[in-house]
Amino acid sequence: MKEETKRNLNESIIKIRVDLQKSKIKKSGKNKFAGFDYYELSDFLPKLNELMLEEGINDIFTIKDSIAKLILLKGDERQQYEIPFERFTTPVNKNGQASMQDIQYLGALNTYYKRYLYLNAFGITDGEVIDGMNNEELETAKKVVKSKDELMATEEQKEKIKDLYTTDEIKNYLMNVVKKNKLSDLTLVEASEFIKKKMEEI
Repeated sequence: MKEETKRNLNESIIKIRVDLQKSKIKKSGKNKFAGFDYYELSDFLPKLNELMLEEGINDIFTIKDSIAKLILLKGDERQQYEIPFERFTTPVNKNGQASMQDIQYLGALNTYYKRYLYLNAFGITDGEVIDGMNNEELETAKKVVKSKDELMATEEQKEKIKDLYTTDEIKNYLMNVVKKNKLSDLTLVEASEFIKKKMEEI
């Protein structure tokens, strides 16, 4: 009997997590607004498929009743991971026309949710914002924030906002939308949303 068949599903998942970590997969995704790199699904899924094959694990990804679900199967055992699925409206350009076909956007959402479920199931640390910060920014962030959503806007983001918006538009966003006094008070998430809003209009 092969060694992997003696492990139960949970033990196999733990082994895959360690083996995936040792494989040193590379991040190819880049968030130009926030300035950080992240794992695309294609960065880790091929290696993950190999490791699941070695452990005799099959996976099923579904979206049903507003729930995105990843099920891992090994023999009669199963582990399930799920997150709420929200079907957002297809983005439009400044002319009010869809920026892509509905089926393309649905495919993008499918990939997005699938990616996060795999990250959760196999303990893949994305790093996201932290990996995109220099040492000085990181040390400052550690002192003033409690969670990733509260990380302050990067210098790159603030310069991007100044390029995209007029002074009055920036003041309006600060005062009426996020209730902040100055640009440097923006969090990373708020700055990203502000930049994204203008980019979708272009």
